[in-house]
Order: sequence, then C-alpha cells, then structure tokens
Amino acid sequence: MARPRPESISPTRYVREGLDPAGRTGQASYAALLLILLGLVSLWRIGPMQIEGWHRGHEALAVIPLAVLLMPALSHVLRRLNDMAWSGWWAWALALPWLRWGFLLLLAVMPPSQRRRHPDSGWRLLGLGIGGVVAVILAGSLIWTSAGVAGQDMKPALLPGDFALLRRAPLTIARGDVVAFRLPREVRPRMGRVIGLGGDHIAMEDGAPVIDGERAAQVQDGFFAEIFVRQGPLGVMPLCGNGTVGLGAECRTRQLVETLPGGTAYPVIDMGPRPLDAAGEVTVPDGFLYILGDHRDAAQDSRLARGVRGTGLVAEELVIGRVDLVLASSEARHPWDPRGWRLGRLLEVVR
Repeated sequence: MARPRPESISPTRYVREGLDPAGRTGQASYAALLLILLGLVSLWRIGPMQIEGWHRGHEALAVIPLAVLLMPALSHVLRRLNDMAWSGWWAWALALPWLRWGFLLLLAVMPPSQRRRHPDSGWRLLGLGIGGVVAVILAGSLIWTSAGVAGQDMKPALLPGDFALLRRAPLTIARGDVVAFRLPREVRPRMGRVIGLGGDHIAMEDGAPVIDGERAAQVQDGFFAEIFVRQGPLGVMPLCGNGTVGLGAECRTRQLVETLPGGTAYPVIDMGPRPLDAAGEVTVPDGFLYILGDHRDAAQDSRLARGVRGTGLVAEELVIGRVDLVLASSEARHPWDPRGWRLGRLLEVVR
C-alpha cells in the first residue's frame, strides 16, 4: 500500500485552503497561518516600543492583515477542534491573554483523532459572528482605541482605574487637549494635558503655566474630595491637601479652574507651594509637546526629565490619541470587582 504523500504548502494552495473561511485545512497549512498571525501580533504589540520612528502607517501594515485573517483563523480553530473530536467550547480559550498561544500551538501539533463534519450550528455561527465583530473593532483601532489609567497625574479629569476612549484619526493636537502617549521602553501609556506646542515658550510660575509670556489664569473652585484608600490597578494612595489622614477618611485638596490663553478651561488640583511650581522658560522644538498633569503635585510630566521619571518634552509621534471620554471606571485592583465600580463615570466626557 502506497504511503500518503506529505502535505505541501504552495502559495496557491495556501490561498485556496489557508484562507478558506470554512476552515478546511491540514496541520501544515494551519501551522503556517498560526506563524503569520504570531508575527503580525508581535509587530503590532512590540513595534511601537522597539522600532524607532514607528508610526500609524507601520501599524496599519500589521493591523489590517490581522483583521482580514481573524475570521479564517477562527474558522480553522473550530475545524481543528472538530477534527480532534473536541467540543467547540474550547475555542473560548482564545480569550485567555497568555494561554491562547499555547492552545493554538496544541491545535497545530496534535493530529486529528477522527473526522466529524457536522452542519453549521447556531453556536458556531454565533462564534464566527463574535469573531467578525472583533475583526471590525481591530480594524477600527486605527481610528479609535482605548487605554487604562493607572496613576493620579490627571485628577480630577481622569482617576486611577478609568478606562478611556482615545481618538487617533483624524487628529489635530491643540493646547488644552488631554492626550495619551507611550514613551520608549515603557509598556503603560501615560496621559497628560498639552500646554505647549512647537515654537511656544513655556515657564512655570506659582504652579501656573506661562505661555509666551502670558500666564494662565487660576480661580479657586472649592475642594476635590475623595476617600483615602488604594485606587486602581496599581493601588495608588491619594495625596491629601488636608494633611495625613487615616485609611477610609476623607482626603480634601484645593481645586482651581485654570484657563489657558485662548480660553480653554479645566480643573486642576494644587496642594500648595512645591518645588516644581516654578520652572525656567523653555522653548518647545517643532514636533514636540509640553505636557502637564492636572494634579500638579502628583504628576511626573514635562517639568521633569526622563532620567528622573518625568516625560521631558514629548515628541508628537509618541502620542497614541486624544482622550475623549471615560468608557468605564473602577477603583478596585481588579476591574471585574463590582465593589469598586464607579458607575457615575460611565461615558463621562473628558475636557
């Protein structure tokens, strides 16, 4: 009896079988598709941190093929589970952040135990529908994306544990915008308010920014009150303007309304005189931004160099997007803990 010929992978066969929405493929074609997906995901996630000059065009080269391949890939997963006589419910392992790649590798190396070609069920179609929604969201991430808030630099506009919606395109950065940006070799994005653009002369005087010789106006606006407990995924403890308070006590800090030249107004928090309230004038180079946190005494922003955990002047190419609103919020360490949900912040516009 002749031995079966090993499966070959040619470009035409891969297009015909590797991209078959019904997921009819052998181990080699499935493994090839898996390697392509792994490469695209790696480029998408690691590229901004490792590739100098990374921009949205580079990202599109990874995101668009990834979105196109997502549905065929899910079909292949369901087909491989069927061939191995496993339940399709195992596909939910793809939702596990670190285990999904091990699960996909397992499907690639295990031979099928039997062939079972069942007609499409409602559950399978539902799974493919969810995959289609994820593909659309992935492609839409070139225009809209999201990011979590870990620190308290931007209180009261953004709180630790907020989950913010970012607009990426079309985007024109203006003074007063709250933006998210990622510094080189940092995984978590930072957020801050744009105070100076390229060509501006920026100084700090008594905690207020001075732009081209014109000082931003500040007016007393009561107090920002919160409970002295750990907040958000990093368990940040609030800084209190009313001194040392006990756990669970009220933390009160003076709040001001700051108005930039041009009329943009927003609340800021100030705990009184601090060393960073005064800073000499700097000229912002073209293509860079001068960024401040609204919580002036907690923020590590453009007043500090990167060597001392500040941001320095931020290149515009490092900006992920403009923060438009809060999608969800939780003060708990784990966002799924309902005891920490801040329901009043759902869909709150960030100004």
